Amino acid sequence: MAQINLDYNLEDVSNEFEPLPSGQYLAKIATGDDFLLTESQSGKPMIKTAWTVTEGEYEGRKIFDNIVLSVSWKVKQYCEVAGIESGTSLDTEDFIGLEALVQVTQQDYQGSIRNQVKNIQVAG
Repeated sequence: MAQINLDYNLEDVSNEFEPLPSGQYLAKIATGDDFLLTESQSGKPMIKTAWTVTEGEYEGRKIFDNIVLSVSWKVKQYCEVAGIESGTSLDTEDFIGLEALVQVTQQDYQGSIRNQVKNIQVAG
């Protein structure tokens, strides 16, 4: 059996994740695991996205977004940021390393507050 040395104190690790304050964050899709093609609960094609905040007080925090491919305005935002033109194919690899300004709000979902991505746009 393999042993793993935990070089940190588990008592110092929080498992509570407060939502980020509403605002705009510079963030990046860091790896292929952060942009995955899947299905929505209703069986529609969907991409699950995890943005990582890259600067400021919340650097390193994740912002999650789901893009149902039938929601054209949301697909358009992602394609514009990635430089993908209308009428072409979308390759999930094109989004790895993508950096953008991510506009986040807070929403009440089943009695708890969580973040929601309202808009993304080209950084800079």
